[in-house]
Amino acid sequence: MAGRLGILAIATLVLATTFAAHSTWAQDNTTERIAISELKQKLDSGEEFLLIDVREDEELERDGAIAGAVHIPMGELDARMKDIPKDISLVFY
Repeated sequence: MAGRLGILAIATLVLATTFAAHSTWAQDNTTERIAISELKQKLDSGEEFLLIDVREDEELERDGAIAGAVHIPMGELDARMKDIPKDISLVFY
């Protein structure tokens, strides 16, 4: 648990309930930042959401990962947006 919280402490978290199909990073009323403590509550409660780790490979190897997170490096995110479900809450870090 301490390792997972350490990773959370360095993460910038964005909760996006939906994404516009034509705009990867559209800022609209369904996108918000959440606090690390709120992500911890979501993880602990078993709430259903998809956690996406956008750090590069070197960062992931150096710092570890949160169990259950999907790794999509920031440099690949645009190309892989079609693979990300649109019907679930998303948290990027």
